[in-house]
Amino acid sequence: MSRYYSLIVVLVLLVGCSTKEVVITNETTKKVFEEEDNLILQALDYQQNGDYVNARKIYHALYEQSQKKVYLTEDAGLAFVLGDPDAHDLIVQGIKKYPDEKNFNRLLVGQLVKEKRYEEAEKEILRLIEFNKSVQHLSIAGNLYLQMKAYDLALKYFESAYKQEQNEDILINIVELLNRFLGRKDDAIAYLETYANMEGCGNTVCYKLVEIYGRDRNVQGLIATYKKLYKEEQSEEIAKKIVELMLYIKDVKGATTFLEKTGFNQDMLLQIYATQKKFKEAYILAEKLYDESKNLDYLGKMAIYEYELNKTKLAPETLQSISRKFNEVTSLLKDPVYLNYYGYLLIDHDIDIAKGIALVQEALRLEPNSPYYLDSLAWGLYKQGQCDEAYNIMKYFGEHVMEEEVIAHIEAIKKCLKEKK
Repeated sequence: MSRYYSLIVVLVLLVGCSTKEVVITNETTKKVFEEEDNLILQALDYQQNGDYVNARKIYHALYEQSQKKVYLTEDAGLAFVLGDPDAHDLIVQGIKKYPDEKNFNRLLVGQLVKEKRYEEAEKEILRLIEFNKSVQHLSIAGNLYLQMKAYDLALKYFESAYKQEQNEDILINIVELLNRFLGRKDDAIAYLETYANMEGCGNTVCYKLVEIYGRDRNVQGLIATYKKLYKEEQSEEIAKKIVELMLYIKDVKGATTFLEKTGFNQDMLLQIYATQKKFKEAYILAEKLYDESKNLDYLGKMAIYEYELNKTKLAPETLQSISRKFNEVTSLLKDPVYLNYYGYLLIDHDIDIAKGIALVQEALRLEPNSPYYLDSLAWGLYKQGQCDEAYNIMKYFGEHVMEEEVIAHIEAIKKCLKEKK
């Protein structure tokens, strides 16, 4: 049996027998001796700081001097938690002296479990359930039968408790039983999904779903669950997982919609727009991001998207708009992508071939082996009539060129060489 379940047993048993504070009753308001109030405050301070040994000593002294039930309850409860050898005797003393105080009976169940006297513990908890079918008693029974590996019985009592109170801790016990011990994973998922849809993710429900779906590699289940989590937490980490999972199953439309609605990672959205050739949307978003940040990288992207959006019908004013943007970017930002793009634009449209070649050469100094930049340089040399020099660059491309534009450049350069001969 895992430590997890053993811990739950202890925690459930201690309900009503707090290790943090004294339960105030009419009995405790009547001071029996002068130092009683001061001692109570000391005991509380020790408890709040986790010093249960000294807290217990004070409660023991308080009970000895006052004979108040509440102090014996605390003394016995702390003895149980600490595993002190007199815990059993104190609990039995409490049962005999205060038969109506069921905290002592609950403690007895826990003590018997600690001593591995499961059958006696079973009889005691069933007597408590006969007295009161409370969520607490039913949960204790569920945990006891879990310790005894009587999984069907454990499930029965946890489900009875859950019918009374849709408590997340009880739910997790049910789910663990169904999934780990009874081989009923689908039923466990149904419990979790129902709770998540009605009550929300809580502290652990959606993470438990993530654990199960992750183990099964159920990507759709993971996406749906992370969306529930994001609705409640709206953290970047969760949003990133949603987008990554959507892209993993190639749900680009879903990823785009999610990014548009949430405003998360607009750079990723920009990249998706560009990959999908949605240059109008890409331009609008890049412009918005540039206006907000004045980051020249976004201005460079605006120039690229403006060109791609209009390249089949480039009007002179559009070329001027694109050139202005590239000129501003490349004068300050030495990014090889923008240097090459601007350089190629100047070359291909016969705007300023010499300047275009200079820009491409600057890009090549930063990335000397880029085939795209080499192609731009060769095309510039071709435009200047330097076909031999252009071919000396392009001949290294071999027979594996796939881009139509590069193939067209090679053919044009070869034709130029033939004409010169």
